[in-house]
Amino acid sequence: MPGVEESIIFLAEEGPGKVLRNTLLTLARSLAGFTLGTAAALALGLLYTLGPLARETLRAVNTVLQSVSVLVWVVVLVMLFGVLSPLPPVLVAALVALPIMLSSLLSGLESANPRLLELAAVLGAGRWSLYKDFLLPSLLPSLVGAGRAALGAALRISVVAEAFGSSGGIGYMIASYYSLAEPRGVFAWGLLLVTLMVALDKLVLERLEEWARRWAALPRQQ
Repeated sequence: MPGVEESIIFLAEEGPGKVLRNTLLTLARSLAGFTLGTAAALALGLLYTLGPLARETLRAVNTVLQSVSVLVWVVVLVMLFGVLSPLPPVLVAALVALPIMLSSLLSGLESANPRLLELAAVLGAGRWSLYKDFLLPSLLPSLVGAGRAALGAALRISVVAEAFGSSGGIGYMIASYYSLAEPRGVFAWGLLLVTLMVALDKLVLERLEEWARRWAALPRQQ
């Protein structure tokens, strides 16, 4: 097994252009999938407020999404769009992020503060205004926390889709060196993925979650 130092040397030999290009490609696909999954979760959250039938339907849909293996999504999407299509990594990331965000959103909507609903009714807020101006801001800390987990999962899973079929990215590089029986390449690009995930979590997501918690605590302090 190659060591950390040997893996870093291998990456240096790959060249900064190649490393940066594939890293940014994986990151862009993961962010696109996460954004798509989050947008879908927010749209479904609005449907959740329509009534009991909508709530039961969304609970069932969320259960199905959580039950389907990621491997199934990857294989099906690669079969549908082709090996070299850029869509499978993005869509797989979206399908992984969606149930994480949706679970947090539905849980928050179910336990919404009744006083908040009463205030919205007194102010004459419609369904869209209630959802956008009252419910979502109150759920911001939990949604940011779920987003932290969802983005990390999206990044991990998009790499799997890249390994199955893609024209670039960290997963593609890992699969390529595996097929060439080059363990240094596998470990080097794997180390790069771990470094990217840790840096993204510590430098961006953790600080964003701390900001959301402080923002939610401001009214209580006043």
